[in-house]
Amino acid sequence: MAADAIELRTQTLGQQFLKAGKEGFWQKLQGELRLDEKLIGWAMGHETLRVQLFRAIDALPSLTSKAEIARHLREYLADAAQAVPGMASLLNFGTDDPRSPQATLAATTFETAVKTLARRYICGANLEEALKTVENLRRDRYGFTVDLLGEAVVSETEARRYLERYLELMNALATRAQGWGPVPIVDGGPRLQVSVKLSAFYSRFDPLAPDTTRARVGEPVRVLLREAARLGCAVHFDMEQAAYEELTLMLLQEILQEPEFRDRDDVGITLQGYLRRSEQDLRGVLAWAQERGTPLTVRLVKGAYWDTETIEAYQRGWEQPVYNEKSHTDGNYETLIQLLLENHRYLYAAIGSHNARSIAKAIALAEQYQVPPRAFEVQALYGMGQKFLKPVVEMGHRVRVYCPYGELIPGMAYLIRRLLENTANTSFLRQSDLNEASLAQLLAAPPTPA
Repeated sequence: MAADAIELRTQTLGQQFLKAGKEGFWQKLQGELRLDEKLIGWAMGHETLRVQLFRAIDALPSLTSKAEIARHLREYLADAAQAVPGMASLLNFGTDDPRSPQATLAATTFETAVKTLARRYICGANLEEALKTVENLRRDRYGFTVDLLGEAVVSETEARRYLERYLELMNALATRAQGWGPVPIVDGGPRLQVSVKLSAFYSRFDPLAPDTTRARVGEPVRVLLREAARLGCAVHFDMEQAAYEELTLMLLQEILQEPEFRDRDDVGITLQGYLRRSEQDLRGVLAWAQERGTPLTVRLVKGAYWDTETIEAYQRGWEQPVYNEKSHTDGNYETLIQLLLENHRYLYAAIGSHNARSIAKAIALAEQYQVPPRAFEVQALYGMGQKFLKPVVEMGHRVRVYCPYGELIPGMAYLIRRLLENTANTSFLRQSDLNEASLAQLLAAPPTPA
């Protein structure tokens, strides 16, 4: 398939996916919505309000009374809300007294809406809810990977408990799976899978102390991998801030090169397309996988820490580690997709994206390189893109849904990142009027960054 034919196939598939995703939440924005849906709608339409709204949500877990919530609502939102029809009255900004009945009602309304919103992206508050979610996904012919929410651990006791909870999770999945019927499109890859963050295994995960960090993190990773092998559960390692990337890759490559783990093909790592060094990193992983002799999965994502990376680099006077333009990230992502699929004998591809063009391009390239089903899948975040990706399932490709679960407080940072992604000006999920012009814009080939 020549380059022109691949592009034509990409355009055809992209239009199909976008039209399938048009139905649903974004059409409802014109109708009657719950308050949590209105919050997203307001954030989509007003940039200043969007920033203030997410600040208020981020602060919510630390607020201990309705009066504190009401006071923060006024401080963060009152001015911006005046420009938004219906918002000021709905959140009761008519009083300055945070203890008044109106303020208490506003605080209760807001808190309830945020918790409802969190459940859009968090698959359960506890393990039992998460298990029910993944069973529902299997009934719809989606695979899953389960992640235990938590942005950081602050003690070794917490780190040990993190490992214990993952062992509990894998055992619970294995037990429930005994009663599952076959789902061929899903079971062609790992039937059970969990996703973990290395920094949660050690409270002082530090790239400036690599030897100590590798020693402290290595043992719980080995324990996790041994139990996963016993239970038949795949393990995927997430990527975090750019500062952790080099140490994360080094540590995982060292462990997976050990004789005990060298033949494991049910392990995966993550690379982020918004990093300028990501192609270099993927080529390094490819060379290592060829030497290792056993394939592993690479999950390609765009990246979820853009604001953090940009601000920190600016404050410290560092060179930006990320691309500043979304189009450059998209172009780099397509370069990584092609490199990954060209080398499907050594690296299994997990294309983690909610961008119609990126997914369409991946499928077009997978067809070109005749990538076997075991070596290719598409991944989506829970609450984002399941309807949009239904045509991918219908085509016979495996779609795996990333399912975080846990309480709201440790999940708040995750929730904010999802909201930022869902309401960004460049998010294709915002498009409710898919005319020919908007289709062409969404599916245009991105530039290849220099």
